[in-house]
Amino acid sequence: MATKRRGSGKAGNATDEMWRAAGFTLIEILVTLSISAFLLSGVISIFLSSQQSYRVKEAMGRAQENLQLASEILSRTLSMAESLHPDSGPDQIIVNYTGGAGVVNCLGQPAPPGVVVNRFYVGNQALHCGTAYPAKPGSDQPLVEGMARMRIRYGVDERHRGQADRYVDAPGDWNQVVSARITLRLLDSPSPRHPDVVLTVAMRPRIFSRLP
Repeated sequence: MATKRRGSGKAGNATDEMWRAAGFTLIEILVTLSISAFLLSGVISIFLSSQQSYRVKEAMGRAQENLQLASEILSRTLSMAESLHPDSGPDQIIVNYTGGAGVVNCLGQPAPPGVVVNRFYVGNQALHCGTAYPAKPGSDQPLVEGMARMRIRYGVDERHRGQADRYVDAPGDWNQVVSARITLRLLDSPSPRHPDVVLTVAMRPRIFSRLP
């Protein structure tokens, strides 16, 4: 009986050694693969989330830059306005001012002495500037990309106090316009809850005259 026990022990040891030499069982492999897949999916999810967050921040930063640039150009040009063309309206504004030393047009080019005409409008998802009206070949150029639309209302000084009494889409008398309220909407707005940005620009306190 003792001999059989020793024989059985040797046989058992040999069997264990054979299982160890055979490698992992199918169940062990499946469990390992399941754990690996779970961990890998977590890593991929974190990577995709970080990538999406980076895209959102990049788009917001680009939108802020576009908004700042558009606001600077509009404010600089409209604050020099001495008159408005009567073809101005809710979707375009055409201003007139005097050029000369140190004066630039809406394209950043030196404005020669005399009458300077600049036209602003949004088209093809960009804020455009025109240096002639009616437009001539090559006079209109895109300034700021990523613009969805622009709406303009005009501040009318009805009581001649030097400030706007109300804002209208098309004033009856362009000589009474003293400011412009411009609403810009970007394609990628930094604030989805408030996609519109309002810019109010006061024009030069001079008596406005119609352009021919």
